[in-house]
Amino acid sequence: MSDDTLHLSVLDLATREYGQSNTEALQGSIDMAVHAEKLGYERFWVAEHHGMPGITSSAPAVLLSAVGAATSTICIGSGGVMLPNHAPLVIAEQFGTLRALYGDRVDLGLGRAPGTDGATAMALRRTDRLDVDDFPDRLADLIGFFTGMDESNPLSRIRAVPGYGDVPEFWLLGSSGYSAQVAGALGVSFAFAHHFASDNTEAALALYRDSFRPSRFRQTPNALIGVQVVTDEDPAVVDEQSAPGMISFIRMRQGAKPEPVSMDEARAYEFTDLERRFIAARTERQAYGTADQVADKINALVESTGANGVIVAPGAAQARYRHQALDVVAGLHAAGRLVPAGAAASASV
Repeated sequence: MSDDTLHLSVLDLATREYGQSNTEALQGSIDMAVHAEKLGYERFWVAEHHGMPGITSSAPAVLLSAVGAATSTICIGSGGVMLPNHAPLVIAEQFGTLRALYGDRVDLGLGRAPGTDGATAMALRRTDRLDVDDFPDRLADLIGFFTGMDESNPLSRIRAVPGYGDVPEFWLLGSSGYSAQVAGALGVSFAFAHHFASDNTEAALALYRDSFRPSRFRQTPNALIGVQVVTDEDPAVVDEQSAPGMISFIRMRQGAKPEPVSMDEARAYEFTDLERRFIAARTERQAYGTADQVADKINALVESTGANGVIVAPGAAQARYRHQALDVVAGLHAAGRLVPAGAAASASV
């Protein structure tokens, strides 16, 4: 990946809107991928979440197979698969199968969080041990199922079929410095979840670059940041489309697993002063607003982080406004209004 352009990708959660069925939500994710491909986005990722009524992307490999069948050029992948929830061999076989079907279009992004609450995580793992300290060993085994393992590993004679010898582009995903450092040490690409953890972005990306060691996977660092985008030229529409998601997030912070919030409920909801301050802090470094404001926000983030690209996470409540977010960002990019890190400074010299 070169540094002479800002690379654009999409992160989708297969959002289930109020009144929708799971089937409609999943079809919406496929439709989003088709739309992103037409607009020229490079990647379309889905993320693993469990037990959340408003998010239907609990099985990334299954959903990606449908996305791959509906598209032809865009890279598809996980943003990410939560490695502690699965046996590494199962992931290798699933993504080996995807690569057998869709070739080099398939990325494998991995995270170490559960993507759910503790009880659901225990149900997924069939154990009450939720320790993530074995993440490096699981990761090494997973990579080894694609590339081959040292004979000292007791799993070295096991082959992932499909998978062995068909190595995907590996990405580590995270919202802290831990994953950044691991990604750097392994010499793989790194994606930071700025769209929901914006306080540590610059420090994590700096740590990734400082930790990076060239490897068989990459010779230079490659970092993306997730940015939530809600956009319209009418500020009232931005507020209205943001409200259901904000209400759901507030309820999740209170320990609930909220059902999707209707537009009517969102319009009638009275945010407390504390909730308004929370929302302001949460959206301050995301790309909310008009097209001009979106451009300014994205450019400022890219400049401060040095990221190679941005993963757009559409945050609007309704699908047409999530599509509109992709339209606006792609239009800004085509017009030369989104620039890679250092480009603005270079242009002013």
